[in-house]
Amino acid sequence: MRLRSVSVSFFLTLLIVALPSSAGEKSPLLGKWIVDVTRLEQTDPPASVTLVFAEVGGGSYSLAFDIVTRDGKTIHTGGAFKPDASLISAPGSEELDVATFSMPNRTTLVMGAALHDHPTHTRVWTLSDDGTYMTETIVGHIDGKTPHIRTAIWKRANPG
Repeated sequence: MRLRSVSVSFFLTLLIVALPSSAGEKSPLLGKWIVDVTRLEQTDPPASVTLVFAEVGGGSYSLAFDIVTRDGKTIHTGGAFKPDASLISAPGSEELDVATFSMPNRTTLVMGAALHDHPTHTRVWTLSDDGTYMTETIVGHIDGKTPHIRTAIWKRANPG
């Protein structure tokens, strides 16, 4: 019996030591990001796109996008979310009206989206190892059926 209690104590100690040390630390995804429009995989890319990822308290975050089109029109969209897979409304976007978010780790953000009750795309933002840029992988469906993947590279607006 003594051996079993020592084994249980040892296992619990290992479990506590093995818990992520990042608990409570801020996500390195937070901040202002600018997309590299020269590398966008689309026929008529915008003039610029800025993203601000911020904490808003209570385990919630916000994403704010400012898109400037080639003809100078500015589109602002975004909103607050909890990365707990709950649905949120996404007003102001032509690509989605509801979304769900998850953060499987501190350096990855996943979003699933729909428009008018139909799935539109999944986006995954992943931070580079050096923290200076992130890759956004967008999985959508051409004609609503054929899977298509494109990427966007975001550079930190205020490095350092």
